[in-house]
Amino acid sequence: MTNPIRGLGASIHRQSTTEQATEAIRQAILTGRLPPGTPLREAALAAELGISRSTLREAARTLESESLVRYQMNRGIVVADVTGPDVVDIYAARAAVELAAADALTEHRDPLIYQHLAEVVDQIEGAFDRGDTAAVLDGDRLFHTTLVSATGSPRLRRIHQQLQQEQRLALALAERSRRELGRTADDHRQLLDALHGTPEQARTELTAHLQAGATELRRLLDLLAHNKRETPRG
Repeated sequence: MTNPIRGLGASIHRQSTTEQATEAIRQAILTGRLPPGTPLREAALAAELGISRSTLREAARTLESESLVRYQMNRGIVVADVTGPDVVDIYAARAAVELAAADALTEHRDPLIYQHLAEVVDQIEGAFDRGDTAAVLDGDRLFHTTLVSATGSPRLRRIHQQLQQEQRLALALAERSRRELGRTADDHRQLLDALHGTPEQARTELTAHLQAGATELRRLLDLLAHNKRETPRG
């Protein structure tokens, strides 16, 4: 009789290798080391990571599900790009999820969530004053993730996490966003104040906050595209 558990240890080892490869490529994309449109040559990348090409393909499938890479005809795996229409779509989906979260928070008034949001706002403002754009972006993601937790819905949290990941790819194109776009203040405290107010105040301020974020990100993408066109080819 065949032993049903034989070989499970090898499966765990392969999975661990795949996860490590996935994380290495993910971070290279999100930090801008692998810019959008970069082809990921299987043989070269597998050799660089010290993994098999089959393991690399497993990692690529995970990254494709996160919208970080895509398959192109005749080019294979490439780092995904984010366009202006993508930004509009991402923020429209975020608004649907986050407005539901604002409704839930203003209905239940969970003090722990309010406390966590306040702590995150303090962190964001400190990072903003230091000029630490990466920390500001991390704080922004944490603020909105915390807000969505008010829904108590694991499915909405997963959807929101996916949207944040897609948005993060666009933001990773340039951590100079504050300087490039001339931002002089952060508005998360204003949003937090509105979340302490009436449901209507919370929805109005959150809508404005997300619209401003979408506009800023589209401007950043346009700026980067313009700079890319203006850069002389060697």
